[in-house]
Amino acid sequence: MAKKPITKSSIQKGYQDFLLTEGKAPQTVRIFTKHMKISDDDFFKHFGSLKNIEKSIWDEYYQQTFRIVQNDPEFEEMDAREKHLSFLYTFLEIVKSDRSYILYKLENKKPHELPIELAQTQKIISHATIEWAKTFDYLPGKAQNITQSAYKQVLWSHTIATLFFWIRDDSANAADTDVFIEKTTRTAFDIGELPALDSIIDLSKFFLQRMGFSKASA
Repeated sequence: MAKKPITKSSIQKGYQDFLLTEGKAPQTVRIFTKHMKISDDDFFKHFGSLKNIEKSIWDEYYQQTFRIVQNDPEFEEMDAREKHLSFLYTFLEIVKSDRSYILYKLENKKPHELPIELAQTQKIISHATIEWAKTFDYLPGKAQNITQSAYKQVLWSHTIATLFFWIRDDSANAADTDVFIEKTTRTAFDIGELPALDSIIDLSKFFLQRMGFSKASA
């Protein structure tokens, strides 16, 4: 039987497998390559060090998401809110198969305690990619640019908040995550608009109900 080729993806999957079976990262390349039953040379053809593997995993989650939504012929016709919804749902679909790995990385953390590889990915691509952030046309030109830049960061923070909500969601088929995405996206895009208060109240009811403090309909 022909030996399967060693690819970047197979090394990423092997690294995830090591973390989940050993409960810790490999200390050296040799320990990791022995685990994968490959040579060190096979490894170094794709990665310069172990620390770059996880960053590449998170990079690929995002890049794959952007490729899918931007190749959708309907994407350009969507308004900003619809584009953000499409992005979030696609992102969760991409990471779904790696849920065990993401739980391992994030389960006991808070959104401001991101693993360094995820934080680095966020920093590198955040302002260059979310081009659907709303503009505040009633502001002067310079203020518009500053506000839109800050708004892009809000949408990236929203992506992380969605990820954390998803890993804690124990509802059937992650139904609560779908509600979370719809309500928080509506609130995010109502900022600075007249419906904002209604959106915030609706979102508050959802959280109160989910925490068991309210029987109000979400």
